[in-house]
Amino acid sequence: MIWLTWRLQRLETALVLAALALAAASLIPLGLHMASVYSASGVGACLAHGGSGCGSTVDSFQHRFEHAGAIIPWLNFLPGLIGVLFAAPLILDFEHGTFRFAWTQSVPRNRWLTVRLTVMCAAALLATFALIQLMTWFRIPLDHVSGRMEPNVFDFEGIVPYAYTLFALALVLAIGIVTRRAVTAAAVGLIAYFALRVGIQIWLRKDFIAPLRKVWPVGLPGPSNVDRAWSITSGPSDASGHLLPPTTANHILALCNNGSTKQGDLACMRAHHVFNLAVYQPASRFWLLQGIETAIFAALAAALLATAVWWVRNRVS
Repeated sequence: MIWLTWRLQRLETALVLAALALAAASLIPLGLHMASVYSASGVGACLAHGGSGCGSTVDSFQHRFEHAGAIIPWLNFLPGLIGVLFAAPLILDFEHGTFRFAWTQSVPRNRWLTVRLTVMCAAALLATFALIQLMTWFRIPLDHVSGRMEPNVFDFEGIVPYAYTLFALALVLAIGIVTRRAVTAAAVGLIAYFALRVGIQIWLRKDFIAPLRKVWPVGLPGPSNVDRAWSITSGPSDASGHLLPPTTANHILALCNNGSTKQGDLACMRAHHVFNLAVYQPASRFWLLQGIETAIFAALAAALLATAVWWVRNRVS
């Protein structure tokens, strides 16, 4: 039964491997070059030990490989694609009615469904593991410089991609088993998948845990844990931490930037009660935020798989 299930997924497995190979072909040469520059330019030593000129060295590296970070959002479809492709064979069985052949060959319905789901989920998780390893390796220099809390980075590292894949698989599978239409299930499922992911990323994730909020006088060092953090809001504010309206901030900056000394400019801004504001999720919360989001998507995936199993046992004949 396991071997038969695997054979039924050969095409989908080949498509997933092709997608991963294409991603690897795009990222590995750039990743090797980026790692070489990171080492040769002394960025790693700067981050570890500091020193004069380190700020410009790190800034130069970030500017040089700014496009490397811009590639990653375009790969956001991969966990969803992996889930959809591995769900497809089982949906097609129900669309074409071929599941009845297995059920008439002395294969108990529960055993047939258990094996199909187990192989399907295991294959999807293995493919996701390969994707996580590729993305984590590619991002090593960038993570050292800018961290891994920013949304499009957070989505590819740690454990949350496994939950994304299982959620996409379970969502498409549940829709497909109910409608018995593979194309409809893939289209509706992917739209719902991306809608939920984007919604959580934009509106909910930042408030999983109350973000830190720091206000400090202009000209003084900011909080030490803001490096490599996820910046949610920042800018000039009043003493209470309310952002100044852009027109007010620009007026004060123009008034104080009158060619005098730096100390004079700062004194002017302090006289106008200008402070710095940073609202952020520190890098130390990476695994806690990962755990919360993973739990959300894993729970949704479990509920959808349970729905699909119930439907097959009670509504399919």
